[in-house]
Amino acid sequence: MRGQKLGAGLIAQSQSALPPFVLHRPASLGEAEALVRQHPHAVIAAGCSDLMAQIREGLEPQVLISLQGIKELRAVSNDAGTLRIGSLVSHYEGSRSPEIVSSLPALAAAWGSIATVRIRYRGTLGGNLLARRYRYEMPVILSALQARMHFQGGDLATLPVAELWEGERRSPGVMTAVSVDTASLLWFGYERTMRPVSTVAMAVRSNASGDVTVTAVCGSEYRRPYVLTHTVPSHADLSHPAGGTAIADLDPASVAEILATQLPEEAADYAGSISYRRHLASVLCRRLLVQATGNQRKGSQP
Repeated sequence: MRGQKLGAGLIAQSQSALPPFVLHRPASLGEAEALVRQHPHAVIAAGCSDLMAQIREGLEPQVLISLQGIKELRAVSNDAGTLRIGSLVSHYEGSRSPEIVSSLPALAAAWGSIATVRIRYRGTLGGNLLARRYRYEMPVILSALQARMHFQGGDLATLPVAELWEGERRSPGVMTAVSVDTASLLWFGYERTMRPVSTVAMAVRSNASGDVTVTAVCGSEYRRPYVLTHTVPSHADLSHPAGGTAIADLDPASVAEILATQLPEEAADYAGSISYRRHLASVLCRRLLVQATGNQRKGSQP
């Protein structure tokens, strides 16, 4: 037998346990905000699937704030072209939410394809994002959709998901939701057949001038996601009735190559050199663009 820290008792040598900590279970968002301000270094718990991994890695919280009792953080809404998803929505709930399935079915399909059954039921949107682990897939998916995270009670009000990896960790407070602009979205898809070596999420958007922008986010088990973009300017002489650039006008092979060449040198990892990673990114981007444009011929070259 051996003793634990802070007089937590005796346990067997083959076991481990946490020192005592203070647990708060706020029932409202206002109460949670007050607790976060009072304990700025507290560990905030959502579904707790990643928290257990952090504890195994050595985390010893002194104050733990569980958000499980805050019902408003489980809300999903779609209003005026903005899809808003509460931070406590689980992977399972997100993949089956009527609001998400009706407004952005490709997101629901991608969300339903990740993780194991146990994690899908326990893991939450907020926990998946704020864990900032390279191998997690929601940062890749939501970065391509240009999603934004919303916070209360800390030093941030909003932050693009794509900026999760920028700079040092901050004290954002309570993450309340993620929002996605669906008004300008033409198409979205996710390719994970080469995971863990490479995954690619892709969104195609239009703007008021008729330009079409392709945003691809390339993920890996071992490196942070990288955002790749290419804008095809509007052409007034195109044959389609709407004018501008239609999604079918995109050339999958050429656009995929333009996107893949943007992967920086540091994207090379244990699974392959940068040339291999760029090749994989090109292949996966081309597959997605073929789906987006419906143009199998343009995307058929090796």
